[in-house]
Amino acid sequence: MPGLIHTHNFWSGNTELPDFGVLSRMIISDILTLRMLPLSLPFGNTSFRLAVEADPLTPPMAPLLDDEAGAILYALEHPVGCGPLASLVKAGETVAIIVNDITRLARSDMFLPPIVNTLNYGGIPDADIFIVFALGTHRPQNEAEQRAIVGEEIFRRIRLYDHDGDDEANLVEVGTTSFGNRVQINRRVYEADRIILTGEIIFHQIAGYSGGRKSLVPGVAGNRTTTFNHRMVLDPRCRAGVLDGNPAHEDMLEGSRMAGPDFVVNVVLSPAGKLLYVAAGDVEQAHLQGCRAADRLLRTEIECLYDVVIASAGGAPLDIDLRQAHKGMENACAALRPGGLLYYYAECSDGLGSANLELYLNTYDTDAAMESALRENFVVGGHKALWLARLGKRYDVHLVTTLDARMVERCGFQAVHPAQHESRLLELLRRKAPGRVAVMPHAGFTAPALRGFGRKTND
Repeated sequence: MPGLIHTHNFWSGNTELPDFGVLSRMIISDILTLRMLPLSLPFGNTSFRLAVEADPLTPPMAPLLDDEAGAILYALEHPVGCGPLASLVKAGETVAIIVNDITRLARSDMFLPPIVNTLNYGGIPDADIFIVFALGTHRPQNEAEQRAIVGEEIFRRIRLYDHDGDDEANLVEVGTTSFGNRVQINRRVYEADRIILTGEIIFHQIAGYSGGRKSLVPGVAGNRTTTFNHRMVLDPRCRAGVLDGNPAHEDMLEGSRMAGPDFVVNVVLSPAGKLLYVAAGDVEQAHLQGCRAADRLLRTEIECLYDVVIASAGGAPLDIDLRQAHKGMENACAALRPGGLLYYYAECSDGLGSANLELYLNTYDTDAAMESALRENFVVGGHKALWLARLGKRYDVHLVTTLDARMVERCGFQAVHPAQHESRLLELLRRKAPGRVAVMPHAGFTAPALRGFGRKTND
C-alpha cells in the first residue's frame, strides 16, 4: 500500500519548487514501474509533500536558460520573420505592450525590462510606452497585483491599464472575421502606433495553444467578440495542441490581424517559472515556433492510461480559481482511463472565477442540459461548467480545495477539505486497490499523450 507523508507549508511562493523531471528520467527504464518517490504537490502558495508509489508524470523540459535577460535580449535582436525590435520603432511613436493578467504564470517581470529598454534604445521614451493587461473576461486587478506582474522597476516607469471588455467607449470595431465575428479591440491599444504582444505558451483547451494572437483576441477584445469566439468550444475541432482546422484559433488569428500587431515575445516556462524558451518577432511565425517548442518541452508520452492520477493544478496562479484550475484537470484526465480516480489539488482562493460558471452549476443538473442551453444562448463561463460536468460524469473526481463543498458536488466531484487530504487519499487507495498510479505535480504544465498518438503542432 502506498505510504504518504504530509507536511504543511513545504513550499512558499518565494521558494523555487523542486524539479523532479531529471529525477524521473534517471529512474524510469524503458518499461515504467512503480517507485516510491518524494513529491511536492503545490496548493496555492504552499504545498503538500507526499511519498507515493507511482509513475511521475512531469514535463520533459530542457536545461534552464541561466541568463534569462540575455536570452530575451538576443531574441529581440535576432527575431523570427522580421527586423530587430529597435529597428521597428522610431521616435515620436507610441507603443502599447499587452501583458498577461494575474491568472497566468508568464514572468512578465522578467522580459518587460529588456523590451522597454530596447524601445528606449530605438528612440521611444518611457512616456510614450504603456501596458495593457489582457484581462479578456477576467476580473479587474488591484494595484498590488499589477505591481507583482510587471515588477517594481516597470511599475514605477510605465503607465498601466486593465482592459475592460464591457467598456464600449474604449472599444473600436475593426472588422468582421470570415466566421462572422465582429471584432472589437481596446481603443487605446488599437490607436497606438506600435503593438507588442507578450505572454507564455502552454496548451489551451479552446485555442490549441496560448500566446500570440490570444493577447489581442480575447485578451483586449470586447466581450461580445470573445463570446462569439468562445462558443466555438462546442466544435470538436477546438482541442488542445491543435491549430490547423481549429475554428477558434483561426477566428482569433483573423481578428488579431485586423488590429495590426507589430511584434511578439512569447516564452515557454518550467513549472517553477524559469525560462526554457523564448520566441520573438513576427506574431504568427514566432508564435508557431513557440508552439513547436511547447510540444517538445511540455508534452509527456505515456504507455497506457492510468487507473489513478494524483495531480495538482500547479499552485498559484494556476489554481487561483476553478475556472483556471480546470485546465490542469483536463491534462490530468488525459492520462486517466474512463471511470478512473482523479485526486486533484487546487486551492481556488478566488472561488469559481466566473459568475456564469456558478449560474450554470446552480441552474442545470446535467451536462446535456448545459450543452443545450449553451447552444441556444452561449455565455462565457457556462462552457466551463459544461466541461467540469463532463469530467465529473466520466471520471471519479475528488477535489482537494477550499471551495464550498456544495459547488464542488454540483460539478459531479467529491469535495475534500485540505486538512483531510491524506486520510481521504489513503482510504480511496485502500478501497479501490488501484492498478497503475501516476502522480502529476504540475498538471497545468504537463500534457500527457499516449505513445504513438502524441499531439503535434501543425505547420
